[in-house]
Amino acid sequence: MRYNRSRSSDQNFWVSYADLMAGLLFVFILLIGAIVVKYVYVQTDLKGIKNDLEQQTKVLRLNQQELLAKKRDFLRLSANMNETNASLQIAQELLTQKESSLDEATAKLQLSDREIENLKKLLLDTELARDEVKGELVASQMELGTTTNTLKLKEGELELLSAKLLENSAAHQQLVEDLNLTKTRIKNLTGIRIKVVQELKDKLGKKINIDPNSGAIRLPASVLFAVDSFELKPEAKKQLKETLQPYLDVLLNDETIRENIDHIVIEGHTDSDGSYMHNLDLSQKRAYSVMAFIYSLDEKRTALLQKYLSANGRAYSDLILKNGIEDKEASRRIEIKFNLSNKKAIEEIETFLHRKE
Repeated sequence: MRYNRSRSSDQNFWVSYADLMAGLLFVFILLIGAIVVKYVYVQTDLKGIKNDLEQQTKVLRLNQQELLAKKRDFLRLSANMNETNASLQIAQELLTQKESSLDEATAKLQLSDREIENLKKLLLDTELARDEVKGELVASQMELGTTTNTLKLKEGELELLSAKLLENSAAHQQLVEDLNLTKTRIKNLTGIRIKVVQELKDKLGKKINIDPNSGAIRLPASVLFAVDSFELKPEAKKQLKETLQPYLDVLLNDETIRENIDHIVIEGHTDSDGSYMHNLDLSQKRAYSVMAFIYSLDEKRTALLQKYLSANGRAYSDLILKNGIEDKEASRRIEIKFNLSNKKAIEEIETFLHRKE
């Protein structure tokens, strides 16, 4: 997942970077386009101004020619004394008008020269700006080439990471399958305990109370033994046989159940009266008495009993309390319980952990 998140972050980074570079390139293109358009407009205006100046120059030249003609006429008029004063006055007025027209044309011509100088300066600035943009564009292209090379290197790294991720995903999938298989087998082990408890309930019925979780049975010590004695009462042996015979049949006769049994334990328990060592010895001997009775029930089963059956005394280390107070009658008891073997499950878990390593 860590690789997946790293890959997604790198992809987002480079996509954003590519969008940024594309945006900068678009801005540069727009700037160059604007400069070119402005340059075209300036050239067009300059050409129009030049045409106007040429026309004005032509008009000025015509005016000058007319002025020269008028001067010649004036000279001729001056030379010709026969012409009237009225004609002279008219000629002078025409000369004055032409001079005014000449002054206006000259002023316009001077103004056009200033405009031409300004346009030349603007054109020069435009060319300088265009050169700067070209330089920036070249630098951007070089930077873009460097970025492209970097992207190619990153793409190669991403391909390697993708291949590694696929390999790790396959290994992870195999581990998940092994773990699920191990979980299933552990659940099957729990299912075996449920099956055993159910069969014990079916065999024993309501004659004796069976712990629904562990499958253990409790036999009151007062029914089996006299006070401070470990000898089984004669009248208790029949009841003990009716209880233990079907209990052991369920655990040992069915091979499917038996192969999952680790051991069967007979535990002797006492109340807290007396010393611990005395009660430990008494509980141990009572457990042995029950174990000896079980051995006497069926000699053919001796080999199985030796493999699975054990007995021990607990004294008053596991008292039964009622409302926080010791229940002495209930504490004096014999418990018979079984433990399932978890060897296979542990081996499978260890195998799974070794694969994971």
